[in-house]
Amino acid sequence: MSRFLVSTLLAGALPLAVAAETRTNGTLPPSLADLAAPLPLPGPRFPDDMDDQRLWPLSLQEAQQLGQANHPTLQAAGLAVESREAQLQASLSTWKPQVTLGSSSGLPALDLEVQYNPDDLYPRGELETNINVEASWLWRDPQREARIAAERHALDQVKLERQLLQRDVKLQVAEAYYQLQRADAEVELRSAAMQATQATLKISRARHGAGVAARLDVLQAQAQLRDDEALLANAKAQQTIARRRLARVLNLPQGVTPTARDANTRQGRWNATLGESLAAAFATREELQQFLSAIQEGEERAKEALAALQPTLSLFVMGSWDQASGNALSDGVPLESQLRGRISTTMGMRFTVQLNDGGSAQATARRWALEAQRQAYLLADAHNTFQQQVETAFHTLQAQEETVELRSQQVTTQEEILNLATARYGAGVSTQQEVIDRQSDLTRASADYAQAVLDYNLSLAQLHRYTGLPTQP
Repeated sequence: MSRFLVSTLLAGALPLAVAAETRTNGTLPPSLADLAAPLPLPGPRFPDDMDDQRLWPLSLQEAQQLGQANHPTLQAAGLAVESREAQLQASLSTWKPQVTLGSSSGLPALDLEVQYNPDDLYPRGELETNINVEASWLWRDPQREARIAAERHALDQVKLERQLLQRDVKLQVAEAYYQLQRADAEVELRSAAMQATQATLKISRARHGAGVAARLDVLQAQAQLRDDEALLANAKAQQTIARRRLARVLNLPQGVTPTARDANTRQGRWNATLGESLAAAFATREELQQFLSAIQEGEERAKEALAALQPTLSLFVMGSWDQASGNALSDGVPLESQLRGRISTTMGMRFTVQLNDGGSAQATARRWALEAQRQAYLLADAHNTFQQQVETAFHTLQAQEETVELRSQQVTTQEEILNLATARYGAGVSTQQEVIDRQSDLTRASADYAQAVLDYNLSLAQLHRYTGLPTQP
């Protein structure tokens, strides 16, 4: 499909794309400025844009910076906060005096006066002009106080939601980065295994040519090499998928593929006890604070509903200017002209109260009170859920810390076994198949160690997400 045809089919999206602008690009350091998020409504993407990918090494810290600056959900959460702030500002403006200006002009009275003398027939009309200015101040409104308090709690909830999303995005970036590190380690392991098999095949062919090895050794090495090549191809595919997954989480521009600069090692230690972790989780979890704010909002909304039956009191000052002018014409010649004007001012107080609304206020207040009770039950359930999350992550991390040490020792042991098997094979007291098997065992042990490191780092990131406590190096 030609570029002209693609651009023609997608031309309708261009005005929206041009109108949209990113909001957080300025938060990135200069070294990452080229990785700012693209427009939220991009134009057409051509095949060349998808195929031409540039590899960009990133550390975990840089990936976290990009995630906080580029993630669309965080950008939308920022707009939600600004929207709530604008709504609260509109409610606060009701405390200020309101001034209105009105004006009118027209011909409300146009008649035709006829006298008995036909020569004295003439039209007579008046032009009236009126200007009114009124300033009023709502002095007492019980609904206003409750509404402003409820909107403050609603604003607190969206702010907490943004903080919650920031933690979630940080966890998503860490998980995607660790998965990429694991994929990179798998590629390295499969590449090393293939190189070892190639060396074994070369030795087997040389020994077979010298007549000191059987044809079976060559065939076994060739079969193992084909198997290693297939595993390497699959590992590279998984590496590409992991890179694109990280690019999606970071919301990078098209044509940029991130790579992991940091090695696949443990990212720290957790020194806090279980009790300290639980205390930190209950003190810092935005979800719990959201429930509390939602309960307070429901209570204020109930007050606002009942306040509809309470009286309101406002002060006002009005001023008006009225002018009327008229002309009498006879044969196009003015015979008389009149001009009348009046200026008046009024000041006073307005008192309004709704005597009966059919029970609507009580029903609405009850609905909000029940919503507050529902949020209280949800808070209790969330408290138990968060405690279980922290306990599970804490005990899992402890087990995985021991697993990492055991897997590391296993790799060292398998390396020694492979060295002994290779020496025995060189001395002619062992078979090539034993060397191939020990090489496979070493690759498997190294893969288990890489997976153990991944699981440890993921649990560490989850525990940090649940508690907010920092990790120790």
